[in-house]
Amino acid sequence: MYRLALLASLIVAPLAGQASSVPSGHALELQEQFWETLQDGTQVFRQRFVMPAIAEQSVGYMQLVDDFEYLCTHSAIPEIAAENLTIDQIVISLSDRETEFGVASPEAIQYFEAFSLKNDICIWEAFQ
Repeated sequence: MYRLALLASLIVAPLAGQASSVPSGHALELQEQFWETLQDGTQVFRQRFVMPAIAEQSVGYMQLVDDFEYLCTHSAIPEIAAENLTIDQIVISLSDRETEFGVASPEAIQYFEAFSLKNDICIWEAFQ
């Protein structure tokens, strides 16, 4: 997992701090990424980003909705391809601060979206 996180920091680093890096124009940084196998055998690739602007009351989910697909397409898919992974689901998360995965953080504002991957295209799971 460390190698993957290091590689991700090199690949995704151009996204960090650039106002034009995602459609919303907000700066973000990759906190971590990893893949896991769920109990049912589903292979999940997760990318967790920190976007401090989410803490502002005027920045809500609807202002960020296009960022999820953008990050799936321009960050997750290239990483999956580079690692030659077989993935069933991609989960992109945005948070106003760093949080520990799997630990409740009620003070944090967090948004998540899940995608399936078909023919190198991110398919928002709300449509499945």
